[in-house]
Amino acid sequence: MIASLLLIAAPAAMVQGKAVAAKSYSSCAALQKDFPKGVAYSAITAGTTGAKVNAAVYNANYKKLDNGDDGVICEKKKK
Repeated sequence: MIASLLLIAAPAAMVQGKAVAAKSYSSCAALQKDFPKGVAYSAITAGTTGAKVNAAVYNANYKKLDNGDDGVICEKKKK
């Protein structure tokens, strides 16, 4: 019973006990297909942007996609 509970609670980013590398995106258009409002490093940097907090994806892509150097990549600009 406990073993089955542990399997259910296992993180989705784990495959056979190993962490899966975050996906690298070539452009904001590509990233926004998976994260329409962008990706933030933390809840603090996300603020009110609506960006999904995912530090692993942020770290894999910020050098080429974080033009504002604000901790959020490919966020939708408010009109």
